[in-house]
Amino acid sequence: MDTMKPTYRITPGRRYRLKFRNASDDIHPLHLHRHSFELVRVGGKPVAGVIKDVVMLAGFQEAEFDFVADNPGPTLFHCHQQLHMDFGFMALFDYV
Repeated sequence: MDTMKPTYRITPGRRYRLKFRNASDDIHPLHLHRHSFELVRVGGKPVAGVIKDVVMLAGFQEAEFDFVADNPGPTLFHCHQQLHMDFGFMALFDYV
């Protein structure tokens, strides 16, 4: 993270929604460091009250989750598959 430049700037206290559509048959264990998030939709179906920091996104599936920017500092978001990270499936969030 020392050499990775922030990809997204987030504002303290704001709520953000991340949406993902897996267009492959690979499973993606998506992990947001330093924050927990609430699943709001998985496979097109609404979900509420499920708090996580990793969600398994199955092949050809969609997921949405919300998180509150409440832990200032560089925050890494990535797929836990090492090969996927090697090919760039990660982003750095930083607070403004």
